[in-house]
Amino acid sequence: MNQPLINFEDYPLTGLIFNGLGCLFWVVAYVVLVLEIRKKKFVEMPAFVAGANIGWEFVWSWIYHPNTGLLFALSYIAAFLLDCFIFYAVLKYGTKQPMNPETKKHFRLFCFINFFFWILFSYFYRNEGYDTLIGANSGYIINVILSIQCVILLMQTQDTGKFSMLLAWSRMLGTGLISVSMFFFYPDNHFVQLLGVTCFLLDCTFIYVLWKRHGTLLGLLSKTEHV
Repeated sequence: MNQPLINFEDYPLTGLIFNGLGCLFWVVAYVVLVLEIRKKKFVEMPAFVAGANIGWEFVWSWIYHPNTGLLFALSYIAAFLLDCFIFYAVLKYGTKQPMNPETKKHFRLFCFINFFFWILFSYFYRNEGYDTLIGANSGYIINVILSIQCVILLMQTQDTGKFSMLLAWSRMLGTGLISVSMFFFYPDNHFVQLLGVTCFLLDCTFIYVLWKRHGTLLGLLSKTEHV
């Protein structure tokens, strides 16, 4: 990685600040997720998108590197290392998420196939010129899938105590701040801007649904205590 600490030459300062803060919040989200997994033995990362997430991070941590600077590249690597534990946890605890018995039988095989597919997808997407120099296009395709799957997983899971509001906010702020940077980095890339706004709306929906369901659950517990 022969590049400056921060690439002020190719990217505006305002965009770099938003992008850097977003990357920081994503690292925070991963740390919170790891701590929650250790405590609850349950993975909030949707099982069927975990392979895509780590596959993309593998490509952009070890094969390609974002040209926003060494500091940003290191944040990608930090996220990948944390995601190694998360992917391991998905293999171990992922079948605790709602899925049918037949899916559970082949769950780990699917996870590995998914992982290798997204490594190849992310690599060829960048190699053949479809991606940006920081992996934004492919990253946001995966992020939209992640945000949708998070909402679906939440709605399918009865016990809202398995979900962390801190993680939800960290994830929303991480993607949201990076999405703002897309308008500074790529003002003409309406594709990635659309995906960024979509992720923000989906992540806000997740927070709202979790907040409402937490409130409902707390209300039921309160009523039970008074009976």
